Amino acid sequence: MKKLLISLAMIMMVLQVSAQSKDAVEAVKKVTKANAEVANPKKATNPKSWMNVGHAYSEAYDAPIKGLYTGSNNMEVHLLFKDQQVLESKEVEMNGKMFLKEVYADKELFYDESGKLVAWNVVKPALENEDPLLKAFEAYTKSAELDPKAAANKDLKASFDALKSRYYNEAMCGYYLGVYDKASDNFLMAAKVSESPVVGAVDTTLYYYTAITGTMCKKYDRAIENLNKCISLNFEQDGDVYAQLADAYKQSADTTKAKETLNAGFVKFPTSQSILVALINIYMESNDDPAKLRDLLHTAQANEPNNPSLYYAEGNVLVKLGQLEEAMASYKKSVEIDPKYFWGYFSQGKSYYDKAVEIQNEANMEADDAKYAVLLEKLDGCLKSAIEPLEQSFSLTQDPELQSYVAELLKNIYFRFRDKDDACKAGYEKYNAFLAK
Repeated sequence: MKKLLISLAMIMMVLQVSAQSKDAVEAVKKVTKANAEVANPKKATNPKSWMNVGHAYSEAYDAPIKGLYTGSNNMEVHLLFKDQQVLESKEVEMNGKMFLKEVYADKELFYDESGKLVAWNVVKPALENEDPLLKAFEAYTKSAELDPKAAANKDLKASFDALKSRYYNEAMCGYYLGVYDKASDNFLMAAKVSESPVVGAVDTTLYYYTAITGTMCKKYDRAIENLNKCISLNFEQDGDVYAQLADAYKQSADTTKAKETLNAGFVKFPTSQSILVALINIYMESNDDPAKLRDLLHTAQANEPNNPSLYYAEGNVLVKLGQLEEAMASYKKSVEIDPKYFWGYFSQGKSYYDKAVEIQNEANMEADDAKYAVLLEKLDGCLKSAIEPLEQSFSLTQDPELQSYVAELLKNIYFRFRDKDDACKAGYEKYNAFLAK
């Protein structure tokens, strides 16, 4: 008898898991009925008939998540779905953060560390082979086309607004789940719903989100189109939109357009750090117009005087211009601002080391003994100047690759002076042993 009861319980559980919810079953019936109504030529010209189709598809979308909203806590959701069983509950990592994932027969719910619902994923929709939100949009649009007073139809406008919210929620779920193409598609549809004739509200924020998530899923053409649309509508986010647009151009291998965009943005927003940093990076990467780049850096430094990376960047530019001592002044300024700034110390040492290599190559080509001796003296001076900043940089990083690279430089320098100085001999042995490990 006990085994029979267990078997019956298992059968009931399987039925509960596999069956659609009552809401889903009813929604499918309404979709079938509404579609049958507009299939009738006499009713197909009635705006209300198409409104009913839109409502039916909206309910079909809602069925698995009816009553659910982001920000709900775990207990509220369990009360909402008290008749539905949680089949699995586990910790998952998404985009570098931990979430609690609860699996139901028709959906997956994701909670953040505070227990708030942040996303869902419907795995068993009420309609398996149709996109209910798109069908609803098409139906409401058809209703508006047939209604000469659609602009004044409050019910229709409310339907479009609710549809926009559904698309937005889907987009945010896609974003949290790391499905950025889904997020971008739904942000774009939310924007299209918003600018429909009945609503008539261009939502620039939605175009911006469409573009950002478009970049994240490598749909650069979409990103470029929507960011340009933002700029044309004066939605510029204090220059951030220009920086994002330039990055999209850059990612699509159009460096010329990226530079043009950044320069245009800089003229309009000269204090925008996102534009300045992007300009600095693109000029340094292309080795183009270093004098202008220095002017940009000075503007950036004036806006953000406590940012060591800006002085480090200026030092890099000066090194490329062959102005070593001026570069050292910029590198030193970076570590005055942040005494633990690895790149400021490392760049000092590496620049002196590279200069020594350059002098060594020149000395190898020099036939005059006196000039050769002068070059060797300069070479030794550069190598000795490199020691202290390289030692500082070695002590500041825990990155094995960086440590090994710095250790190799120091080993080479100490090797040259090991027979002349006990400290240099000890330094050579230290880094030789470090690298041997």
